[in-house]
Amino acid sequence: MYEHIVAFFYKLAYYIVRFAFLFYYNIQFEGRENAPKDTSAIFASNHRSYLDPVLVVMGAPHPFNYIAKEELFHIPVFSRFIRFMGAFPATWSEDSSYDMLSEAVSRLDKNRHITIFPEGTRHTDGKVGRGKSGVCVLAARSQKPVVPVGLIFDSNNLHFRSKICVRLGKPIYASDYVITSESDPLDMREMKDDIMYSIRILVEENPPFEIIHDEPKKKTKLEMKKEAKRLENSNKDNK
Repeated sequence: MYEHIVAFFYKLAYYIVRFAFLFYYNIQFEGRENAPKDTSAIFASNHRSYLDPVLVVMGAPHPFNYIAKEELFHIPVFSRFIRFMGAFPATWSEDSSYDMLSEAVSRLDKNRHITIFPEGTRHTDGKVGRGKSGVCVLAARSQKPVVPVGLIFDSNNLHFRSKICVRLGKPIYASDYVITSESDPLDMREMKDDIMYSIRILVEENPPFEIIHDEPKKKTKLEMKKEAKRLENSNKDNK
């Protein structure tokens, strides 16, 4: 009974949020036929903004679950809402036995898609960063396909009626790389590189609209750190 109630409110919230997003932004989708029809999957996307989890969800039909930072689950009321909507923490300090990968596999086994951002952090400048091997470990342990996702914005600063494109690529399977969840990260490098290459191609090749390469008004800590380092190196060179 509880699961039916959750499913009902999930769908209700999904359509309300979908309507709001489609009203505020100009969103288009490409490659939706690449989403598996007979199994759950891991959707691996580049990370542009806090809107990304919703944008990925709008690209495929099944219920989605997603991994969120532990801090969000300590916020009263909000934590209950995101749990209700399918979120689960990346870590859980209150339980030493908690294993995020096992929880993710359990959700995939219940026919729920998982959204994951292999870069590990947002890149507000539109560039695709280097990925981490966690997505390969999850794919190997669950034996579920990885669907690359490219999120394309027409500007680094979103506003009313900004153009957004959600592109889904061809599924990638861990079995094609002969790896298991116990494989060394070096053995997973080929699969990880192929996933990130697919995401990069989806983002950079034949953009569906003109892109304004403006400076992000809000930069991530990583981007500010890199910018400070570039400035420091530039000052050294000028001395």
